[in-house]
Amino acid sequence: MTIRDIADLAGVSKSTVSRVINNSPNVNEKTREKVMHIMDETNFLPSAIAQGLSRHYANTIGVLLPETGGPFFGKVIQGINKALIDTPYTILLCCTENKAEYEMRALDNLLQQKVSGILLTSSSDFCENESARRIRKTLNSFQVPIVLIDRALKNSMWGGVYSDNSAGAYMATEALIKKGFKKIGAFISDISLSIGEQRYKGFTQAMDDYGIPVEEEFVVTEKFPLSMHEVYLKTCEMAEAGNIPEAIFLGNGIIADGFYKAILEKGIAPGKDVHCVGFDYSQFLDIIHFPYSYLERNSVLLGETAAKLLLKSFSDLSGIRQEYIIPSALRLDGSLQ
Repeated sequence: MTIRDIADLAGVSKSTVSRVINNSPNVNEKTREKVMHIMDETNFLPSAIAQGLSRHYANTIGVLLPETGGPFFGKVIQGINKALIDTPYTILLCCTENKAEYEMRALDNLLQQKVSGILLTSSSDFCENESARRIRKTLNSFQVPIVLIDRALKNSMWGGVYSDNSAGAYMATEALIKKGFKKIGAFISDISLSIGEQRYKGFTQAMDDYGIPVEEEFVVTEKFPLSMHEVYLKTCEMAEAGNIPEAIFLGNGIIADGFYKAILEKGIAPGKDVHCVGFDYSQFLDIIHFPYSYLERNSVLLGETAAKLLLKSFSDLSGIRQEYIIPSALRLDGSLQ
């Protein structure tokens, strides 16, 4: 399907179709709607090369992620590549390490590179107000589509693809409650981000709905991301203080790895002395075959959906923000089934 094909179906000239694609004001509104309807019906994706020449944009998509070595974002990248592999686009990958200065530098470079679009997991929630404002201002200066991944930006105009963090944490906590546990704890980082806040909310909501009090000595929350070693040290402190509960919700895969390292060192048996449900798969725990239940997120699908949403936005000129929620599946080990 080419611009000529779209023009023939719509009964207009190629130049009219090009003006619609480039959002030119010099098109009759009824004609614009007709051309857009035909493009939508035929799943037409305008040639990236032709658009790049007319707009002076590169056939490149900027991808900004906080890290790329872990299993979650590694699979997000796989999903993005899966969606783009048969298109003219390539990606320019930037790792920000959740630092505002790295994100700003990457955005400035992408602006100079004239990328066609951006896929973004922003660090702005970690920043002080002025840095967050600068990030938002720079993003607003891009005249290309932007799609958010995993982390929403409040009051933004951009679409995004997210996990249902609150519902997932609720499901995980509920699984522990339904097994009859009463002393249930939680270990959740990133509370300064909406993802951490939502996971904490899901945990406390489940406890409240089932009439189980949240005992603070069994709950660890941190505003920012934690390394596995930091989680290990905090868990050792919990164990030495006798504050390991009979069941616990672990807020992400890094927390799970650090938590298990500590309890095994302290002689606390998972699946016997403490029962765990984590948010996200842990390759480490899978390899060593320790009892571990978890919420499985399809992060490949998350990245693929985000990239497809970005591609769609190149031809969808409606300006309507679209958001997708990728559900999680609960995987219970034998001790909780």
